[in-house]
Amino acid sequence: MTKPATLIGLDLGTSAVKGVLVGREGAMLAEAGVETALLKPREGWVEADAEELYGRVCGVIRRLTDAAPEPVAALAMSAASGNTLLADAAGAPLTPVINWMDQRAVQDPPPALDGLDPAEVHAVTGWPWLSMFPLAHLAWLAHHRPEAYQAAGRCAMDTDWLVHRLTGLWRMDRSTATTSYLVDQASGAYHQPYLRRLGTGEDRLSSLVDPGMPLGPVTPEAAAATGLPAGALVVAGSFDHPSAARGVGTLEPGDLLLSCGTSWVGLTPCARRGPLLEAGLLCDPFLSASGGPWAGMFSVTGIGRQIDWYIDHLIAPGRTDRLALFNEAAASAPSGAGGLKIDLRLPPEPIDADVAYISRAVMEGAASLLGEMLPALRPYGMEFRRAVMVGGPSASPIWPGILAEATQISITVGGRSAGARGAAMLAGIGAGWYSDEAEARGVWSAAG
Repeated sequence: MTKPATLIGLDLGTSAVKGVLVGREGAMLAEAGVETALLKPREGWVEADAEELYGRVCGVIRRLTDAAPEPVAALAMSAASGNTLLADAAGAPLTPVINWMDQRAVQDPPPALDGLDPAEVHAVTGWPWLSMFPLAHLAWLAHHRPEAYQAAGRCAMDTDWLVHRLTGLWRMDRSTATTSYLVDQASGAYHQPYLRRLGTGEDRLSSLVDPGMPLGPVTPEAAAATGLPAGALVVAGSFDHPSAARGVGTLEPGDLLLSCGTSWVGLTPCARRGPLLEAGLLCDPFLSASGGPWAGMFSVTGIGRQIDWYIDHLIAPGRTDRLALFNEAAASAPSGAGGLKIDLRLPPEPIDADVAYISRAVMEGAASLLGEMLPALRPYGMEFRRAVMVGGPSASPIWPGILAEATQISITVGGRSAGARGAAMLAGIGAGWYSDEAEARGVWSAAG
């Protein structure tokens, strides 16, 4: 008989660290979370203290291990990554973690980025060029902090640094590594021309592995800090949206994940990488290492902040039950909001209209933006049979229906903590409980 045990999945988000404890059949046994602490020492700079981040991650893991009815067998992390730090050879941080939202390399472009061809960057790395991720961060550090840069034993992201803190190993999964802009995505290896721009070699970077790969057991020090049992396995995770897709089962071409948060992100599996690049999407290796599909991502950036402004200033100012009032008001208004339209791409502004119409127009405005984006993907062979909606708006009793009407796609709600659940699934694959995501979904679905 198989000994009962549990899995932990973490979702290292921009604003919070979340975690779930699940059983072998996928049942959610516990959840835990803590807000992150972002620092803004200068205009446009966004940082975090690495040791404080580690402490918060350990705190979330400990709360989950304390709640575990059976031993934790394995753990994996998903992350909204692209965050950079330098560390010495032993892993001690030499810099704060530079967050992916940090603008320093935009404000003061370092010489190592001169002449980069955005089209080439997209073709090589899978992501359209943005000078706000590790390639740009490291170029900035090499120019402005040359002593620290040259002394660093490791040029890392917070994700592989956390793996090192837990296991003593330097490993990075190829999904998260996409956000570094240092990897040739098609070959799965570091892109040497970009390393030469940085004046560094692979010896200062983490070894690349595929999501779901077993990495190693937690160290005694990490076990003491987290409450994990000795021998608990750390498994390679993935970038956050592909992890959420695993968690809700959007695994095949024709599926669509709609992740609704600060930005609204759509993720779709695609049999080949080429159409995703031609469509201008962000590209993730997803299930391609085992012969499955790649994944493409598109987003309506910052839409969540616009929605919050309307709720906090016009719909439910100062109310603790703001979301309930928002939903009630929208439900009381007719479809079309009496002709009121709100373009959430524009700066928000006061509107002289009934709160119910404003609420409905906000929901319909978000839905229409997504509805406008999907037809542009059809020429590249992307047609959608079904969609799964996750994130705060998915909890609304009426918003999923409004979205289904705008997109003409059947939409279901994926539940809470999709990214963390996907990470837990990868932990189970690495532990040998499931052969792949399809088998894991079958086991989890069969158990209800």
